[in-house]
Amino acid sequence: MLALAMPALAQQDAAGWRERAAERYAAGDFAAAFAAASQARALDDGDPWARYAWVRALARLDQVAARAALPGLQDPARLQQLPDEERAELDAALGYLALDLEVDRLAAEHFAEVPPGATAFARAQAGLAILAVRRGDSREALVHFAAARAAGPLDPALAELERETRYQAALQQFLTARDLRDSNGAARALGTLDELRPLHPATLRARADLAGLRGDPLAREHALRELLRVDPEAPGAGSQLVDALLDQRRPEAALAAAREFAPDRLAVDPRLQAYERNWRRHAEAALQWRQREGQPGLARLHAPSLQLAFAGSRPGWGQFRLAADLEQASTGTVAGGRAYGASPALAAPLRIHSKSGAGWLVHWAPKSGLTFELGHTPHSFVVDNAWGAMRLNVEVDDYPFDLGLERMPVTDSLLSFAGAIDPVSGRRWGGVVRNRAYLRGGLGDDSFSIHGGVAGARVDGRHVDANAQWQADVGFRWRAASGPAWRMHLGGDIDATGFADNRSQFTLGHGGYFSPRRFLAVGPTFDLQGARAASSFRIEGALSWQFLSEEGSEYFPTDAALQTASGNPHYGGSSRDGPGARLAATVEWRVSARAVTGLRLEGSVGEAHDEVRLQVYTRRWHGALTEPLRRPPAAVLPARFDELL
Repeated sequence: MLALAMPALAQQDAAGWRERAAERYAAGDFAAAFAAASQARALDDGDPWARYAWVRALARLDQVAARAALPGLQDPARLQQLPDEERAELDAALGYLALDLEVDRLAAEHFAEVPPGATAFARAQAGLAILAVRRGDSREALVHFAAARAAGPLDPALAELERETRYQAALQQFLTARDLRDSNGAARALGTLDELRPLHPATLRARADLAGLRGDPLAREHALRELLRVDPEAPGAGSQLVDALLDQRRPEAALAAAREFAPDRLAVDPRLQAYERNWRRHAEAALQWRQREGQPGLARLHAPSLQLAFAGSRPGWGQFRLAADLEQASTGTVAGGRAYGASPALAAPLRIHSKSGAGWLVHWAPKSGLTFELGHTPHSFVVDNAWGAMRLNVEVDDYPFDLGLERMPVTDSLLSFAGAIDPVSGRRWGGVVRNRAYLRGGLGDDSFSIHGGVAGARVDGRHVDANAQWQADVGFRWRAASGPAWRMHLGGDIDATGFADNRSQFTLGHGGYFSPRRFLAVGPTFDLQGARAASSFRIEGALSWQFLSEEGSEYFPTDAALQTASGNPHYGGSSRDGPGARLAATVEWRVSARAVTGLRLEGSVGEAHDEVRLQVYTRRWHGALTEPLRRPPAAVLPARFDELL
């Protein structure tokens, strides 16, 4: 058999060796293919197809050598001798070989040599399209793909490449329109993306970007959730989903999304950390000692209290907080000869007994920015009251505004807070509440801001003459200095308030609450806050010059008969001015990853009253938090709007 085979091999010409090289190449035996192609070149070195077969096999064995040999390998004179159709086929084949070897310039030259009408024209145009794609020129690639498709159907791989090229071109159009904030152009490009790759991550991100461009956070949320379903690791998508939910004022959902998709964002975002503190179940306790000295002496109030609270949230229901207040209120002794109750002058000193008991409070925030409150002062008080509020926080062009309606107890004195019993008639009176509507807002940022507010109220109580009140304030804050972990603001405030009648005394018809005709305080303020690794602090202060005018009033404004029988007595009016000051300091410490404790001391002096308040508080969460500390700290029992002017 060997004797028969040898003569047959020896008799092969160049064409036979080319055929053998093609057979070996198709079988994957590239060394044998290279040897056969070398034999073909030895017999006819000028044969263009032999040279092509040789360099094609060499490319499989040594790409560097093949890349060096390819330019100038073909003899132009021999190429011209080939028939047009065969030359077109060879140029297309050489073009794809150069394409594989990444000799793009030579590939483009060979593809360009294939004339329209040739059988290989479609393949050559597809090769030019591939080169354009490689350069990132999608527009040119689509032109060549269209020419290739017009010359004949594309094979599946090229058809898929064309589809991908169309997709990339549409994506580039979308990005350009998005950057130019052209929502119509972006929508047209997105239509093409949806047609070609509806569930591609880039399509879903583009859909989210268009929704953001149109200001539609709900549609943006849906697109981002679909993107994260398709690609949970999509860069930045989790953080963008958090932003979309915050834009919808859905902090609970934003917090859940941050935990699942953007834990790095939660680790550094104070706003999300604040939501985590508020929405995760926790218990609070605060022990407070408070003493207030007003004018006259009967306005003294000593009121220690303890509040125990449980707060948390429930999906679909929002936030809630349930609190029990254990309160005690006491005052001094009314001296003989003083007007009190139904008596224009007590015959003997009267000891006022302290009042104590348990009240309750419920906070409910069904959605971000909307809060309802309902509470009750201790039922053991002489006059107990239900109270509550509806508060709404809105943002207009990123500037916050607060408005609300509230019915709140007035805690200026024992009479206004807990009520009293008239020693003469036995009537219960006092227990004053303020029914108020207010609006507050601000402009600016942390560097400089202006704030202000207005309020109107009706103040009344049991056997207390109804009164009208107005309030207004305006001020500014300027960040004067700051460091890596602290900042200080300076500013100024103008506060004004007034009442229709003076009902500050302690006879029937009066409520024992500060109610000047006019009160004005003007002065500078400062605010210093900062934090260390395990603590945060805030110091607030204000100096002011206060102007006060109180009108005279009848002893018994709600009982004309008693007023006449008593000789029509009147309290005298007065006007005065002088300095005032307020200082408050709060420090909070992180006890563990789920608990903090804090201390707050505040006091004020002025023409209206002097007051001191000390509070110790703690919060403990159901589980560990990213950051339990508040920056700046916030005590469990905040100062009410009207208590520390």
